[in-house]
Amino acid sequence: MALETQEQMEARLLGVIAESQFDVLADDYIWQPMEADRAPARDAIACVRDGSMWHEFVPAPVGTSAQRYRVVSFHFKEGGDAAGFVAWLAAHLKRSAGTGSVVICGKDRRDTPALFQTSQGVFDYWCCSVAAGEKFVAVIRSLIEGGRKQVR
Repeated sequence: MALETQEQMEARLLGVIAESQFDVLADDYIWQPMEADRAPARDAIACVRDGSMWHEFVPAPVGTSAQRYRVVSFHFKEGGDAAGFVAWLAAHLKRSAGTGSVVICGKDRRDTPALFQTSQGVFDYWCCSVAAGEKFVAVIRSLIEGGRKQVR
């Protein structure tokens, strides 16, 4: 099996992003500490532990001074090949939007063999600072449109 060229990878991943379900979450999100022995908030999309300290990623309450994040999500079309997607999109976002990103992967509820082949059965939440949010979303939408033009 021949290795994929840079151009082939770019074309494949443009196709992947064009065929993904892309959503921009309505709320900004923050990381907030969790109290010991408390279940995550119902609207938390992630919980992480750093040593003995747990934090959850939740919609930002009105008036909070915590660092706010813009969040989008991708659910991949079954049967494709999303290998390398995270590194590829992160590089585009850094280069074109001037921002880094946080990627949170979750188990896709569809849980099919075809989806496992596509993306190991996961979907992605992508986050950046609210200050970079508009450009972040615009770059992603531009890549989606470029992928759709390629497919036509």
